[in-house]
Amino acid sequence: MVTIGMSASTRWDDHAEWRGSVQKAELPGGHQVWVIAGYDDVAAMLADPRLSLDKRHSGTGYTGFALPPALDRNLLNMDGDEHGRIRRLAAPAFSRRSADGLRAAVTRIAGVVFASLDEKTSGPVDLIEHLCAPMPALVIGEMLGVSGALLPRLRDAAMAMFTFDPTSKESAARLVTAVGWLTTTFTELVLAKRAEPGDDLISGWVRARDGEGALSEDELVSLAFLLMMAGLENTTYLCGNVIAELLLADGAEQAVSAWPIQRSELIERADPLPFAIRRFSTVDVVIGDTTIPKGDTVLLSIFGADSDPARAGRPSLMFGRGPHYCLGAQATDLIIDAVVPEFFTRYPKAQLAIPATDLEYRASWRSHGLTTLPVLLA
Repeated sequence: MVTIGMSASTRWDDHAEWRGSVQKAELPGGHQVWVIAGYDDVAAMLADPRLSLDKRHSGTGYTGFALPPALDRNLLNMDGDEHGRIRRLAAPAFSRRSADGLRAAVTRIAGVVFASLDEKTSGPVDLIEHLCAPMPALVIGEMLGVSGALLPRLRDAAMAMFTFDPTSKESAARLVTAVGWLTTTFTELVLAKRAEPGDDLISGWVRARDGEGALSEDELVSLAFLLMMAGLENTTYLCGNVIAELLLADGAEQAVSAWPIQRSELIERADPLPFAIRRFSTVDVVIGDTTIPKGDTVLLSIFGADSDPARAGRPSLMFGRGPHYCLGAQATDLIIDAVVPEFFTRYPKAQLAIPATDLEYRASWRSHGLTTLPVLLA
């Protein structure tokens, strides 16, 4: 049986080895899953209705983060009509029709973040802390109506969730504290928007909840929580990984002049998320010579699929495929495009402030992001 570890050091090699057949694997803490890693199978399974995101289909007691209903009634735990109803409320803000407004907001916020970074040229600066985390937090926060003052606590809570180790009492305690704070914070945020609505997404969802009954209170709070946390977590570490990749390759010129040509390959290599969100088989599912029993947990390896030679130029699967395609993909693209070329334009001689071997990734099987990215700007 394959063991899925918490280290990022061999992440691409591990996933490549899993291609060719369905693998039985064990997560930290002992939960058993099935891993699928080839491009054709992963692409098919991402859109296969026999695999459900709803934990109620788990036959093995999967609980994940054991979130309360106020956070758990989100799009990552829904399928079919229920998922479609909630997604339709959120999708317009991330649609192509909204792209111009979103692009303008990203450009404006990038100017503010870089202006702050310009003041830190005298010594090492952590780009995760001062560039990669503020950008998505401020962009998504402005869209939702979430104050930038919450950024430090939101990052701490995300860290506690994505690095959760079920074998560690300390890690479990951090998770409980984080989930409690998140539940209180987003519940109170919704109440504040109800009392004083603004021109933001959460205020709009409150009106849809109160005026049309379009979603429940738990669904409303959960939607705000999911979009804020997913936007912050995924984009922060994708941005950090891309910049680190270019710094390691002395790639300032590549980042500026060749960015439109190289961006897709760089972004795929820097993807922090090795797996798509877990799924549960609603019936016995046969793949090749393997039968995945009804109720078992399935992990679809994005790393294995995107690096598969059999992919042969077909689209990356890092943002998913089918009805669960990532809502924030466009926002992520805009943020990365606004940050990476501009960073190397402003700081063409930027270099790591520590040896490359000292770069440290978070201990997590869910997300391989750098803990810090210390850089000398000048």
